[in-house]
Amino acid sequence: MSKTSKTSKKATTPKKTTASKKSAAKPKKKTPKPKTKKTPVKKASSKKPTPKKTVKKKPSKKAPSKKDSEMLRELETEIHSDDEQVCLGAVGLLGVLNHPDATRVLMIALTDSRYMVRIHAAAQLGERKDRKSVDALVESLKDESIFVRQTIAGALENIGGAKAKKAISKAEKEGLLLDELPEGKRLGE
Repeated sequence: MSKTSKTSKKATTPKKTTASKKSAAKPKKKTPKPKTKKTPVKKASSKKPTPKKTVKKKPSKKAPSKKDSEMLRELETEIHSDDEQVCLGAVGLLGVLNHPDATRVLMIALTDSRYMVRIHAAAQLGERKDRKSVDALVESLKDESIFVRQTIAGALENIGGAKAKKAISKAEKEGLLLDELPEGKRLGE
């Protein structure tokens, strides 16, 4: 054999270390498996299980976060903006803001001079389902715009309650709301 083939054989065979010699010398102890006891199977009883009492948890009234409070202040400023799009954007954000005073700011928007702002404010109040807004919505049922009145009636229906239902039926009797939407013209006729 040549010298190069001997050296390549030596390089490929692994050398045994002292750690592997030590572990090979000590035999591992086997731990016995614990014996399991067989438990007898219980027969089903003919008694009906008693239902557990469920307790309704009240939602926690924790203080709003600092971030939500800052956002509320900014949106309250934007609600008074001369730019209608800025105001409508603020109304939309107030509808989903997790702050108890958002309802109060939306009720302020019900008195805006622009009917689109009033429509969106009423719709957001209906989505929030906050009973604090019922009085402001009932008061706004006499709005000059039929579209605002219809949206307010929908918001009151969404919130529910005796006061809201009574106000809607009164507005219907006074003719402030449409019984049905008028038929539109079909295209091509």
